[in-house]
Amino acid sequence: FGWKSIFWVALVIMAVSFVISSIVFDDVLELQDKKFDVISFVESIVAFGGITLGIGNISSFGLISIEGGLPLVVGAIVCVFFMVRQSTLEKPFLDVRILANWKYAVSVIASMVLYLVMMGSSVMMPLYVQSVMGYSAVVSGLVTLPGSLATAIVSPFAGNLYDRMGIKKIFVAGSAALVIGNIGMYFLTMSTPLWVAAAFNVIRNIAIGSLMMPLLTWGTSNVHPTKVADASSLLTSLRTIAGSIGSAVFVGIMTVVSTASAEVYGDNAMMHGMNVSFLWMTAGAVVLFLISIFAVREKK
Repeated sequence: FGWKSIFWVALVIMAVSFVISSIVFDDVLELQDKKFDVISFVESIVAFGGITLGIGNISSFGLISIEGGLPLVVGAIVCVFFMVRQSTLEKPFLDVRILANWKYAVSVIASMVLYLVMMGSSVMMPLYVQSVMGYSAVVSGLVTLPGSLATAIVSPFAGNLYDRMGIKKIFVAGSAALVIGNIGMYFLTMSTPLWVAAAFNVIRNIAIGSLMMPLLTWGTSNVHPTKVADASSLLTSLRTIAGSIGSAVFVGIMTVVSTASAEVYGDNAMMHGMNVSFLWMTAGAVVLFLISIFAVREKK
């Protein structure tokens, strides 16, 4: 069928989901009369698209280049205009003013760091199995499958754990597990059995599954009920952008390090670049752990 067939399969699934959702779901919030802000929409595309594109091109073209630096600078400038515009509109496209809420801001930052690490390692694992170890795409899928299943299994229970334990305990435990999973990947070598890589990937995915929804729920529960929709939209938008940046950043780190160390490491240069990339992911997980320790406070 060719590689394009996967997109046709996804299109069919989305079409079925669209039909079912239009029949099954009802409006749960009061409808508001809002006009679609075309200017803000265009600004958001240029800002976040430019930043993501620029960061992705830095590893190939360098920071001081048209391909890397220009999109990054343009994206950053337009992002400032976008933020200013949203702060002045009565009914903004994305209400950034709710970031003044401390607990919500912490949940947004934590979610962005989580997605940064999650998407980076999600891209790196298949590269490790296929490009470094030399296995097929089928084997790569089998190695990452247990982790995906772990996330699918843990996610439904994460909400219940949040209700019973609160955000502090689940945040600390989840971020600690994420540190363990990523630092384990840092020690992967070309002779490491695939089941070891799969095991660390499972640990990482359990941590991710236990944090995604509780962070969103905790963040939106701390804003005014009339701002819940805005809070949810802003958080999901920013964490998705962070995930896109994470993919570009960590692949870029791997590429730059492996190229620079080719003479020293030879055939192991790509593995070395991947180790350094996983080390930076571990640093991101440590930041998440520190946020859970020092920035999250719950009422007794």
